[in-house]
Amino acid sequence: MFAQPLKDLKHWMMTSTGGYVTNPFFIQLLLPVLAGRIAMNPKYKIIPDLQAQDCLTIHPNTAKQKNISALKKWFLRFGIQALEIKLKISSRLNENEMKLSIGVIESLRIPLSGRYEIRREGNEILIGPYIGILTASKKSSLDDSVQYLSNYLYDYDRIGGAIVAFSLEGMDPFKYTIEGYMFNPDTKEWEQGVYSYPAAVFKTIYLNKSWRNHFQTIFGNRLFNSYVFNKWEMYKWLSQASHLKQYLPETILYKKPEDLESFLNLHRQIYVKPLHGSMGERIFKVSKSEEHGLKLQYHQDGIPYEITFSNLFSLADFFKSQFKGKKYILQQALDLISFEEKKIDFRIVMVKDQAGVWNDMCMVAKYGQQGSIVTNILAGGTAEIGEITLQKIFGLSTEEVFKWRKEISRIVHEAAQRIEQCGVHCGNLGVDIGIDTQRRMWIIEMNNLNPSPLFALDIHDRPLFYRIKLLNMLYAKRLAGFPEV
Repeated sequence: MFAQPLKDLKHWMMTSTGGYVTNPFFIQLLLPVLAGRIAMNPKYKIIPDLQAQDCLTIHPNTAKQKNISALKKWFLRFGIQALEIKLKISSRLNENEMKLSIGVIESLRIPLSGRYEIRREGNEILIGPYIGILTASKKSSLDDSVQYLSNYLYDYDRIGGAIVAFSLEGMDPFKYTIEGYMFNPDTKEWEQGVYSYPAAVFKTIYLNKSWRNHFQTIFGNRLFNSYVFNKWEMYKWLSQASHLKQYLPETILYKKPEDLESFLNLHRQIYVKPLHGSMGERIFKVSKSEEHGLKLQYHQDGIPYEITFSNLFSLADFFKSQFKGKKYILQQALDLISFEEKKIDFRIVMVKDQAGVWNDMCMVAKYGQQGSIVTNILAGGTAEIGEITLQKIFGLSTEEVFKWRKEISRIVHEAAQRIEQCGVHCGNLGVDIGIDTQRRMWIIEMNNLNPSPLFALDIHDRPLFYRIKLLNMLYAKRLAGFPEV
């Protein structure tokens, strides 16, 4: 039954990746996406019941398929709320319809435009999925950006249910309501209103401890990405796993100027990085030499800078002024592979699917500007399909590229699992991998603050961009009570 979809997938891989990912390994990575397209649960339209009170009516075939009996006492759940209802079964309905009392619709604030799935869980009937996307702190920021969230819903039929976009400012933690925007699949528009709390939340912003406690109380493990870890936490957690420590450049948390001295004596070249940060900002490279003392290199607004310091204390004062009381790390500098004096590292995009399984979606090679110490694309770098880069730099055969890619994927999967063992619920990850001139692999950084899928567009693969976003929503669907079946 998968023959034609697999044929279509192979054709896409050949045309969009130069044939590098036609291996069975990569087909296996994307097979869950194909399988999901074939085996979809039926969707139901809600018909308002103008006569009955506190009542849900479904077709006999629906009752049989879902093992729902009218003789049992039921609660109807939508989002975090549930109401006791009476269940009726009627063949007068179409099989893709369910009838719901007006009072229930209003109490649970159920949008009628959605196409819902039905699932039984104990003595509850779940209507959903009802997914929230927390994408801003302020209402004004949400107002400006909500239309861009439609990228997550290009394949709404796979997701179904109700999708609400909201901000922290729009939340009422006492009434469990949110002022936000609900997606209307009929008009493809976002409709502003006041809605109930969803069943699961896909978070794309930072939360302070107070808000984290609130979301944990209400949603528990139905929120991702729950906690945004920093570079030092990542190093501590991964380095405690013996099978992963070998892939980590040595790193310490800066506390005093003497730390610079001891670390430079050990490594001669180091990076100084903020605990939090992205896009290559505030990253400094320090080199120690007998002739030139301490050389500092960094980029700002696309312009390279180089400063020489005569002693460690003046260098420490410089960092104090740059980080303004915030903590930072010292990290061993790696002799990464390069091409035409452009440093290269690789971004691996990891996304969970509706089955809760990590998918390695792609490997993108990031080339820094010529002579730059960072490889960030927004800082003037460029991108390329990672498999092509491996073959170009090392002169590998297709089979050798496949082995390299498989090993990289194994390491990244193990790192993702280790992060979750440390109490962080992730749904998507951006993992930066470095390969040095001795062909040794390194885990440089991991990002779980909604790492951007724009890397897919950097390698001219728009279908991949949408697949990443779709899997984000399908994982949220799983958390909302509708796992893959």
